[in-house]
Amino acid sequence: MAQLAARREVIEIEGTRYKVVDHVDNPRNGYQGTIYQRVDTGEIVVAHRGTEFDREALRDGLTDAGMVLTRQNVQADDAIALTRRALEYAQREGLQPGRQAPEVSVTGHSLGGTLAQISAHHFDLRGETFNAYGAASLDRRIPEGGERVLNHVMATDPVSAASPHYGQVRIYAQPDEIKRLHTSGYHDNRILDALVRDMPLLAAGRSFDAHSMHHFLNVDGDGRPDVSTLRDPETRQLADQHSRMIEDYRGDVEGIRRGITRGARGPGGLLQDGVDWLRGPVEAGEPAAREAREQASREALEAARARPGQGVQGSGLFDSDGPLKWPDSLPRADMGGPPLRPSAAAEATARLDQLLAGNLEPARQRHGWDLEVAAHRERLGPTRDQEAQQQAVEQAGLAR
Repeated sequence: MAQLAARREVIEIEGTRYKVVDHVDNPRNGYQGTIYQRVDTGEIVVAHRGTEFDREALRDGLTDAGMVLTRQNVQADDAIALTRRALEYAQREGLQPGRQAPEVSVTGHSLGGTLAQISAHHFDLRGETFNAYGAASLDRRIPEGGERVLNHVMATDPVSAASPHYGQVRIYAQPDEIKRLHTSGYHDNRILDALVRDMPLLAAGRSFDAHSMHHFLNVDGDGRPDVSTLRDPETRQLADQHSRMIEDYRGDVEGIRRGITRGARGPGGLLQDGVDWLRGPVEAGEPAAREAREQASREALEAARARPGQGVQGSGLFDSDGPLKWPDSLPRADMGGPPLRPSAAAEATARLDQLLAGNLEPARQRHGWDLEVAAHRERLGPTRDQEAQQQAVEQAGLAR
């Protein structure tokens, strides 16, 4: 991953000062992300950049298309890695005297919002997105809904309408959006809506401006002062008044996207999708927890390999370069005779397991094997005496 060195510059966003902790720019897939820390509170925000058609039109476009056609996001691993670094940075902050580890949250717009949902689910973090393509339709078994992430969307934005979201969805509407829906066949009146054909593609084609980030900022598309939809209560009220019509439109857009995905996936992809559906969603935070368990297992295995003569490798029973070997100290000829009684066999197995798990020195293990053989002979002794007596009786009978 190509990455820039951490810069300690301070920037101001709408009156709040942030320190730039780290920044990543991967030219291979177009991913960009930045770790910010609020100067006043110490809170850490991981911002994943969205689609940039002026700078990364090809790579971002391929990523966007991949989410629809293959249910994959090629920038997700980079976003998760940067979020992990933010968490590690927060942990180091918490180790300082008199300090607590600051909270880490995620954010992003459009494609960046998708990455924010993915990383929020991966580490079970809080987040806030803007007109994001929902991550719940991707191949990561991320569940739809929840309260950990708040997703702000404009009513007619086709990108955020195309895929279900991880987290809560909050819809805002402008008067021109309601007008576009009306002229595209959508109505709040059920009878009128049934008589007029809905045209979701027409409405979506007219609504790409609704995807712009400026709707959520205090400046318009030309950089002039404006009022953010987040601070305008009328946008929420308008969305509530026309909720049925808006839900119909957004449901139609999602249905079209779902059909495209199924057609592109083919039989094999649909089979895998069915398997994912049967397996069910992954709980928030479980991907990171699974990675931690796997890392701990790898470290334990490496530590065991670094200790020659101990553990499994030093037992004399296993050879790392070959199959199971019989210990040289164990006499092979003395292992004949009838099988052990069930209770004795269970006891011998338990003692053997205890011996293997005891991390004994090689010499002590050989001594342990000898003790086991002696005990085995003692247990078999009475049985062999009885067999000898029985054979003598049978031979005497034949002699008669």
